[in-house]
Amino acid sequence: MSSDPTIIISDLHLGHRASQIRDPEELVPILKEARSVIFNGDTVEMRTAVDRPVGRHMAAVIARLCHSIGCRPTFVNGNHDPTVSKIDHVDLMDGQILVTHGDILFLGVAPWSRQALAYRKIHLRALANLGPDALMNFEKRLLAAKRTSIKLQLMERPVTEHSKAPKLAVLMQQFWPPHRPFMILHAWLQTPTLAARLCDLFRPNAKYVMVGHTHYPGVWKRGPVTVINTGSYVLHFGALAVLLEGKWIEIRKIIKQKDGFVLGKRVARFQERTAEKLEVGG
Repeated sequence: MSSDPTIIISDLHLGHRASQIRDPEELVPILKEARSVIFNGDTVEMRTAVDRPVGRHMAAVIARLCHSIGCRPTFVNGNHDPTVSKIDHVDLMDGQILVTHGDILFLGVAPWSRQALAYRKIHLRALANLGPDALMNFEKRLLAAKRTSIKLQLMERPVTEHSKAPKLAVLMQQFWPPHRPFMILHAWLQTPTLAARLCDLFRPNAKYVMVGHTHYPGVWKRGPVTVINTGSYVLHFGALAVLLEGKWIEIRKIIKQKDGFVLGKRVARFQERTAEKLEVGG
């Protein structure tokens, strides 16, 4: 990546009926803040045959929109869009920053899912097929997570407007079975530690790791590693944007306004190894 101002966001879930983004144009005020943007996974919905045409269209729309305002897009694969690009991670600032979606953190990919046990079995099989060293090989771990997400397409239900399921049914799915909220909370609590361990294993020189996936935004310190989760544009948990410029790393809240989304209050600001924390989530 170049030294141009860069913004990192994730989990837009364009096309999903629960996404707060109805039109990609609503993101223009954010995208204009930088010359490059990294969409860190789950940018669009591509998991089922029904959703895939919608996801491909939305990916093309957001790419054209970025180019029209002079902002260069990079799409990182997520578990909802595992084939949106050939990129599963990005290293920035001479290796000080690792950017990856976050599905690699969990053997069950999405441990809060009703299909988590099946996900885990498929993921373990994918790792086994890549050889005995797969767990300790970053590229193989990413490849196994991607292959698992592709396999899971056969088990997922459509979530775009083209789906026949009522919107209320889609919403209720988020809270069923009754113990699912506890599964979600457990994943939230685990994520910062798991992300820091990922850096310890595969990027020992990295001081920051940026993920999404769990939809819970925040900034956490785990040993020498600062973990940043940029949240999502689904439901009510909120989203963050990471701005990189020169040696500075700034985390800002995303605010939804009538005409679109804008950068809001600063959450934290870092310069290389020093940090000026203003507010820490989680």
